[in-house]
Amino acid sequence: MALRGVPVPIQPRVFDLLVHLVRNAGRVIPKDELMDALWPDVIVTEASLQRLVSLARRALEPGGLHGAIRSFVRHGYRFSVDRPDLALARSESAIDGLADALRLMQQHDWLAATQTFEKLDAAGELAAEDIDRWALAVECLGRPAAVIPVLIQAVAAHVREGNPHLAARDAVTLAKIEVERSAAAAAAGWLDRAEMLKEGIDDPRTDAYFLWMKSRMASFSGRCDEALALAEQAHRAAIACDDAGLIALALTYRGFYKISLGRTEEGAGEQNHAAAIALSSGVDPITGSSVYCNILWSCRTLPDWTRAMQWSLGFDAWCQENFAEIPGNCDLHRAEVLGAQRDLTDALRSIDSAIGKLADEEAWSIGDGYRVRGDIKAMIGDLDGARADYAAAYAVGWDAEPGNAMLLAETGNVEAALLALDRALSGLTWYHVQRRGILLAHRARIAAFGGHFDVAFRTLEEIESMPARGSHPAALALVSEAHYHLERHQGAGAIRHLMLARQLWTRAGTEYHAARLRIELAEALLRTGDAAGAQAELSAAERTGNRIRSHRLCAAVAALAPIPRALPAPVASAEE
Repeated sequence: MALRGVPVPIQPRVFDLLVHLVRNAGRVIPKDELMDALWPDVIVTEASLQRLVSLARRALEPGGLHGAIRSFVRHGYRFSVDRPDLALARSESAIDGLADALRLMQQHDWLAATQTFEKLDAAGELAAEDIDRWALAVECLGRPAAVIPVLIQAVAAHVREGNPHLAARDAVTLAKIEVERSAAAAAAGWLDRAEMLKEGIDDPRTDAYFLWMKSRMASFSGRCDEALALAEQAHRAAIACDDAGLIALALTYRGFYKISLGRTEEGAGEQNHAAAIALSSGVDPITGSSVYCNILWSCRTLPDWTRAMQWSLGFDAWCQENFAEIPGNCDLHRAEVLGAQRDLTDALRSIDSAIGKLADEEAWSIGDGYRVRGDIKAMIGDLDGARADYAAAYAVGWDAEPGNAMLLAETGNVEAALLALDRALSGLTWYHVQRRGILLAHRARIAAFGGHFDVAFRTLEEIESMPARGSHPAALALVSEAHYHLERHQGAGAIRHLMLARQLWTRAGTEYHAARLRIELAEALLRTGDAAGAQAELSAAERTGNRIRSHRLCAAVAALAPIPRALPAPVASAEE
């Protein structure tokens, strides 16, 4: 098949469908008639026909005819071009301009493409599909707020051209952008508009996108069970239209909701599958970014730094290749990964960049930006700066746990630390629900550390009652720390818990906490007279502190380092 002289590969049965529709153009063809014509003597379901129609629409899309196949619920389909061919009505210069804009988009020169679309729009030369491309170019500039008026224009243009289902997709995108800007009322309004526009239209692609966004709205209100059910519906609709981007998007969020509900291993597996689909299917930059962002968010909140590091390399490459300006959320993810596994100074620079962007782009997550910066400053040793950032997170309606609680406990205010964790654990939003396991593990550790043994025991019992939430190495490490503090009076026998915690933090990929445990282990070994073992742990902690540039770790090592030398040297073995 060829569209405007350009060959388009197409499956034989899709071609047969188009032939039947075109020969009967203007007439609503019943579904039974189409199925009899396309699958003679074979019994198939309506799902097979829906998938074929979806493939046909996708084949027509490059020629601007994606709206030519109209759906009539409970009846059938009609092929009709209800508007004149806009490409023929345009001036020659406009056609050349659109070709330039598309070429620039293929080259990911988003700024030049945006400027070209703006000129064509000023001359009144853009159809609705062109405005959609313009909106994508603006969003890939890293300016989601600037895309809002363009998308509003696209909604009106699609309605005017008789394609309400395409207008509905743009309305869903508007809802997505508004919710990320903390404009919940505007987001709900656009989602309602999308539902109205798509009413009565059989279009699985629009349904999948709408259901995905509806699941996000449910999760923001803490209704994770409802969000999961909607994501499952979105995934089924995405499968029906065979859209790789939508399949990856729905699968990613379905996995995310499962993780939030404690089905960690199952959810992580689905997210890994979604990332592989996105990498291998050439999805658009915004969809790919959404997939990666959600996966890294899940890794960060568990925390699962080993998995985060595996995907963050691909995510960095994706952002560098696809965006003119790295979005703030990408910088936020990078900062926390760097803070866990690499250089804290680089992490601080990355988070400073992220916070500046998030204020304009995605205000809902700026509080998380302050929280991350507070954690990084605490690890470096700027405790006053950490406190200021934790306060800033609270000021914008975010909580700063567990970092704030850890700092409170480590500086002698255990009661305030436990109260802060209790406030976070009482939260009902998606953010609180998904972090419940790690917050409980921190409460157990801090309560045991501060001598609140009854609280520690109750918390450990709760963790044991929901093993999936506490199964990640970081949570298990905190539980081991709690057991050490509960059994500390037993002397050397309790040290095994610290050794296990150190190993678990290392497996979790969190260098700072692994080194922190080495210092605590060194103190415990010194109390048993094992100066050589203590010195080995301190040396390893010092190397980590120097590598990640943590003044706090280095100072803690220096405070203990003279003690081993003051103790009697261990007796040399026969081999020595």
